[in-house]
Amino acid sequence: MRDDPRAARGGGEEHFADGAMAADPAPDPVPADPAVETGHRMRGRGGSKDSYTIGEVVERLRPEFPTLSVSKIRYLERRRLINLTRTRGGYRLFSGQDIELLKYILTLQDKEYLPLKVIKKRIEGGGGISTGGEAANDLSRVLEDRTYTREELADTLETDSRFVDELVTVGVIGRTGELTQRDAEIARMAMEMAKYSIQPRHLRGIMAAVDREAALFKQVVNPELRSGDEGRVAEAVNKARHLASVDSRMKELMMANVIDTFAP
Repeated sequence: MRDDPRAARGGGEEHFADGAMAADPAPDPVPADPAVETGHRMRGRGGSKDSYTIGEVVERLRPEFPTLSVSKIRYLERRRLINLTRTRGGYRLFSGQDIELLKYILTLQDKEYLPLKVIKKRIEGGGGISTGGEAANDLSRVLEDRTYTREELADTLETDSRFVDELVTVGVIGRTGELTQRDAEIARMAMEMAKYSIQPRHLRGIMAAVDREAALFKQVVNPELRSGDEGRVAEAVNKARHLASVDSRMKELMMANVIDTFAP
């Protein structure tokens, strides 16, 4: 892909903050759409752009991150810190969320000197990245709003897409019709269980138990949910979340009691 040449500086390889050296890959094929080459993107309602080329992103962020280059972004993508969509011709497209996530990665790398392995683990953990004050909250929202295709989720987890397909089929993830950051964390835990030969199909029972408990909680707060009052509905949802939190902790303790009986 021939990403915006104005954004590329220097030679074909670049040193990064964690000591790695990455070769700048050969340009991707030039797509048939001439609008892509000039950096123009489809605009959403109100005239605001909903996607950006890699060159546009570099130009936008370079005032804050002077060492940023096209090759550095490609390297971060290869290290699976960011997952980008592409045009049919192979051009990378950045959403607003992608840009925000990139900014936080660069902040942690360039200003807090964290190695990429640490940054990746924190991002994959769905939170806990602290760049101070409102920044951490903003990143949390970026991660919460993040969605994946099945292929992107499999790529992020470095697993076979069939594993993700199985989790969707048994109803463990993707219940809202989208694969979210929360689903990514569930899938990651399912992968950990798979190390002990507990496969996605074995999680049906756990999911059925969750559905039964959720139905019980819904019954408790149903009068507020059906009230039609936004304030009461929001309060009902918070009550259900509190019940779920208490239930989770209670099950954890009950499970600990049962496991203590395993030893003869």
